[in-house]
Amino acid sequence: MAYLDQLLGRGEQILYIARQHLFVLIANILAELSLIALLVAAGVTSNWAFKDNLTPIVGSLTPSSLILLMCVSISIIVMISGFIDYLRWNTEQYVITDRRVIQVRGIINKRVIDSSLEKINDVELRQSLIGRMMNFGTVEILTASDDGVNVMDRIEDPLEFKKAMLDAKHNHERGYGYLDPQNYPAAQPRASAPGEIQGMLEELAMLRERGILSPEEFESKKRELLSRI
Repeated sequence: MAYLDQLLGRGEQILYIARQHLFVLIANILAELSLIALLVAAGVTSNWAFKDNLTPIVGSLTPSSLILLMCVSISIIVMISGFIDYLRWNTEQYVITDRRVIQVRGIINKRVIDSSLEKINDVELRQSLIGRMMNFGTVEILTASDDGVNVMDRIEDPLEFKKAMLDAKHNHERGYGYLDPQNYPAAQPRASAPGEIQGMLEELAMLRERGILSPEEFESKKRELLSRI
Protein backbone atom coordinates (compact mmCIF):
# COMPACT_ATOMS: atom_id res chain seq x y z
CA MET A 1 0.00 0.00 0.00
CA ALA A 2 1.35 3.42 -0.98
CA TYR A 3 2.09 5.85 1.82
CA LEU A 4 -0.50 8.30 0.49
CA ASP A 5 -3.22 5.66 0.67
CA GLN A 6 -2.51 5.21 4.37
CA LEU A 7 -3.23 8.90 4.99
CA LEU A 8 -6.74 8.82 3.58
CA GLY A 9 -9.77 8.57 5.83
CA ARG A 10 -12.66 6.23 5.24
CA GLY A 11 -14.44 7.23 2.06
CA GLU A 12 -11.98 10.04 1.33
CA GLN A 13 -11.29 10.47 -2.38
CA ILE A 14 -8.26 11.95 -4.16
CA LEU A 15 -9.18 14.70 -6.63
CA TYR A 16 -5.79 16.02 -7.79
CA ILE A 17 -2.10 15.20 -7.30
CA ALA A 18 0.77 17.56 -8.12
CA ARG A 19 4.49 17.76 -7.41
CA GLN A 20 7.27 20.23 -8.02
CA HIS A 21 7.87 20.98 -11.67
CA LEU A 22 10.46 18.87 -13.49
CA PHE A 23 12.31 22.11 -14.23
CA VAL A 24 13.22 22.35 -10.53
CA LEU A 25 14.84 18.91 -10.57
CA ILE A 26 16.67 19.59 -13.85
CA ALA A 27 17.99 22.94 -12.53
CA ASN A 28 19.35 21.28 -9.38
CA ILE A 29 21.00 18.47 -11.33
CA LEU A 30 22.56 20.87 -13.84
CA ALA A 31 24.00 22.93 -10.98
CA GLU A 32 25.50 19.78 -9.45
CA LEU A 33 26.90 18.61 -12.80
CA SER A 34 28.50 22.04 -13.26
CA LEU A 35 30.12 21.73 -9.84
CA ILE A 36 31.45 18.27 -10.72
CA ALA A 37 32.88 19.65 -13.97
CA LEU A 38 34.68 22.40 -12.04
CA LEU A 39 36.08 19.85 -9.60
CA VAL A 40 37.34 17.66 -12.45
CA ALA A 41 38.96 20.69 -14.07
CA ALA A 42 40.56 21.66 -10.74
CA GLY A 43 41.92 18.12 -10.32
CA VAL A 44 43.40 18.05 -13.83
CA THR A 45 44.89 21.54 -13.42
CA SER A 46 46.46 20.70 -10.05
CA ASN A 47 47.91 17.48 -11.44
CA TRP A 48 49.58 19.43 -14.23
CA ALA A 49 50.74 22.26 -11.92
CA PHE A 50 52.34 19.95 -9.34
CA LYS A 51 53.58 17.25 -11.70
CA ASP A 52 57.20 18.03 -10.85
CA ASN A 53 56.61 18.11 -7.10
CA LEU A 54 56.85 14.50 -5.97
CA THR A 55 57.45 15.23 -2.28
CA PRO A 56 54.79 13.48 -0.14
CA ILE A 57 52.88 15.83 2.17
CA VAL A 58 50.34 13.40 3.71
CA GLY A 59 51.61 9.85 3.98
CA SER A 60 52.63 8.86 0.48
CA LEU A 61 50.37 11.40 -1.25
CA THR A 62 51.98 14.11 -3.35
CA PRO A 63 50.29 17.54 -3.64
CA SER A 64 48.73 16.70 -6.99
CA SER A 65 47.47 13.31 -5.75
CA LEU A 66 45.98 14.87 -2.61
CA ILE A 67 44.14 17.56 -4.55
CA LEU A 68 42.90 15.00 -7.07
CA LEU A 69 41.66 12.76 -4.25
CA MET A 70 39.82 15.66 -2.66
CA CYS A 71 38.18 16.58 -5.96
CA VAL A 72 37.05 13.00 -6.57
CA SER A 73 35.65 12.72 -3.02
CA ILE A 74 33.68 15.95 -3.31
CA SER A 75 32.40 14.89 -6.75
CA ILE A 76 31.04 11.64 -5.28
CA ILE A 77 29.28 13.61 -2.52
CA VAL A 78 27.74 15.92 -5.12
CA MET A 79 26.54 12.90 -7.16
CA ILE A 80 24.90 11.44 -4.05
CA SER A 81 23.29 14.83 -3.42
CA GLY A 82 21.86 14.78 -6.96
CA PHE A 83 20.37 11.32 -6.38
CA ILE A 84 18.80 12.55 -3.13
CA ASP A 85 17.34 15.53 -5.01
CA TYR A 86 15.67 13.09 -7.40
CA LEU A 87 14.25 10.97 -4.57
CA ARG A 88 12.97 14.10 -2.82
CA TRP A 89 11.32 15.36 -6.03
CA ASN A 90 9.77 11.96 -6.69
CA THR A 91 8.32 11.50 -3.18
CA GLU A 92 7.12 15.05 -2.48
CA GLN A 93 3.45 15.37 -3.36
CA TYR A 94 0.70 17.97 -3.09
CA VAL A 95 -2.68 16.27 -2.94
CA ILE A 96 -6.24 17.62 -3.04
CA THR A 97 -8.96 15.37 -1.67
CA ASP A 98 -12.66 15.98 -1.15
CA ARG A 99 -11.86 16.98 2.46
CA ARG A 100 -8.42 18.61 2.63
CA VAL A 101 -5.14 19.56 0.95
CA ILE A 102 -2.24 17.27 1.90
CA GLN A 103 1.48 18.02 1.57
CA VAL A 104 3.70 14.93 1.79
CA ARG A 105 7.44 15.49 2.19
CA GLY A 106 10.47 13.41 3.12
CA ILE A 107 12.20 10.35 1.73
CA ILE A 108 12.57 8.21 4.84
CA ASN A 109 11.28 10.47 7.59
CA LYS A 110 7.91 11.71 6.38
CA ARG A 111 6.31 15.07 7.13
CA VAL A 112 2.62 15.53 6.34
CA ILE A 113 0.81 18.89 6.46
CA ASP A 114 -2.98 18.98 6.20
CA SER A 115 -5.17 21.97 5.38
CA SER A 116 -8.88 21.32 5.81
CA LEU A 117 -10.93 22.74 2.96
CA GLU A 118 -13.30 24.55 5.30
CA LYS A 119 -10.36 26.32 6.99
CA ILE A 120 -8.89 27.72 3.76
CA ASN A 121 -9.44 31.48 3.80
CA ASP A 122 -7.39 32.75 0.85
CA VAL A 123 -5.08 31.40 -1.83
CA GLU A 124 -2.10 33.31 -3.24
CA LEU A 125 -0.45 32.33 -6.52
CA ARG A 126 2.97 33.65 -7.56
CA GLN A 127 4.57 33.06 -10.97
CA SER A 128 7.72 34.63 -12.34
CA LEU A 129 8.26 35.20 -16.07
CA ILE A 130 10.14 31.90 -16.31
CA GLY A 131 7.41 30.27 -14.24
CA ARG A 132 4.74 31.37 -16.71
CA MET A 133 6.86 30.17 -19.61
CA MET A 134 7.62 26.79 -18.01
CA ASN A 135 4.21 26.49 -16.29
CA PHE A 136 5.25 26.38 -12.64
CA GLY A 137 4.64 28.62 -9.65
CA THR A 138 4.23 28.90 -5.90
CA VAL A 139 0.85 28.53 -4.21
CA GLU A 140 0.29 29.77 -0.66
CA ILE A 141 -2.76 28.67 1.31
CA LEU A 142 -3.87 30.98 4.10
CA THR A 143 -5.81 28.99 6.68
CA ALA A 144 -7.47 29.54 10.02
CA SER A 145 -5.09 27.09 11.72
CA ASP A 146 -2.20 28.00 14.01
CA ASP A 147 0.35 27.48 11.20
CA GLY A 148 -1.38 30.19 9.17
CA VAL A 149 0.33 29.66 5.80
CA ASN A 150 1.05 26.48 3.86
CA VAL A 151 3.40 26.90 0.90
CA MET A 152 3.59 24.70 -2.22
CA ASP A 153 6.82 25.86 -3.84
CA ARG A 154 7.29 25.79 -7.64
CA ILE A 155 4.62 23.18 -8.36
CA GLU A 156 3.66 22.14 -11.87
CA ASP A 157 0.54 23.69 -13.44
CA PRO A 158 -0.28 25.94 -10.46
CA LEU A 159 -3.37 27.44 -12.12
CA GLU A 160 -4.95 24.01 -12.51
CA PHE A 161 -3.98 23.15 -8.93
CA LYS A 162 -5.62 26.32 -7.61
CA LYS A 163 -8.74 25.72 -9.69
CA ALA A 164 -9.04 22.11 -8.44
CA MET A 165 -8.62 23.27 -4.84
CA LEU A 166 -11.26 25.99 -5.09
CA ASP A 167 -13.66 23.60 -6.82
CA ALA A 168 -13.12 21.05 -4.03
CA LYS A 169 -13.79 23.73 -1.41
CA HIS A 170 -16.89 24.89 -3.30
CA ASN A 171 -18.30 21.35 -3.39
CA HIS A 172 -17.29 20.58 0.18
CA GLU A 173 -19.12 23.62 1.57
CA ARG A 174 -22.28 22.55 -0.24
CA GLY A 175 -22.03 18.97 0.92
CA TYR A 176 -21.34 17.58 -2.53
CA GLY A 177 -18.05 15.98 -1.48
CA TYR A 178 -16.32 14.04 -4.21
CA LEU A 179 -19.42 13.53 -6.34
CA ASP A 180 -20.39 15.88 -9.11
CA PRO A 181 -23.23 18.12 -7.88
CA GLN A 182 -25.06 17.42 -11.15
CA ASN A 183 -25.58 13.85 -9.93
CA TYR A 184 -27.65 15.06 -7.00
CA PRO A 185 -31.43 15.23 -7.46
CA ALA A 186 -32.65 18.77 -7.79
CA ALA A 187 -34.37 20.11 -4.72
CA GLN A 188 -38.02 20.93 -5.12
CA PRO A 189 -38.64 24.68 -4.88
CA ARG A 190 -40.71 25.79 -1.96
CA ALA A 191 -42.08 29.09 -0.80
CA SER A 192 -39.77 30.88 1.61
CA ALA A 193 -40.24 33.79 3.96
CA PRO A 194 -38.70 37.12 2.85
CA GLY A 195 -36.42 37.17 5.92
CA GLU A 196 -35.07 33.73 5.08
CA ILE A 197 -34.48 34.73 1.46
CA GLN A 198 -32.61 37.86 2.59
CA GLY A 199 -30.31 35.85 4.84
CA MET A 200 -29.53 33.38 2.06
CA LEU A 201 -28.81 36.24 -0.37
CA GLU A 202 -26.38 37.79 2.11
CA GLU A 203 -24.62 34.45 2.48
CA LEU A 204 -24.36 34.08 -1.30
CA ALA A 205 -22.94 37.62 -1.54
CA MET A 206 -20.22 36.73 0.99
CA LEU A 207 -19.30 33.62 -1.02
CA ARG A 208 -19.10 35.74 -4.17
CA GLU A 209 -16.79 38.27 -2.47
CA ARG A 210 -14.50 35.45 -1.30
CA GLY A 211 -14.25 34.14 -4.85
CA ILE A 212 -16.01 30.86 -4.09
CA LEU A 213 -19.00 31.78 -6.29
CA SER A 214 -18.56 33.32 -9.71
CA PRO A 215 -20.76 36.33 -10.62
CA GLU A 216 -22.74 34.09 -12.99
CA GLU A 217 -23.37 31.50 -10.27
CA PHE A 218 -24.39 34.25 -7.86
CA GLU A 219 -26.92 35.72 -10.29
CA SER A 220 -28.33 32.27 -11.06
CA LYS A 221 -28.80 31.45 -7.38
CA LYS A 222 -30.20 34.91 -6.73
CA ARG A 223 -32.90 34.48 -9.39
CA GLU A 224 -33.72 31.02 -8.04
CA LEU A 225 -34.18 32.36 -4.49
CA LEU A 226 -36.24 35.36 -5.58
CA SER A 227 -38.55 33.05 -7.51
CA ARG A 228 -39.57 31.42 -4.22
CA ILE A 229 -41.15 34.58 -2.84
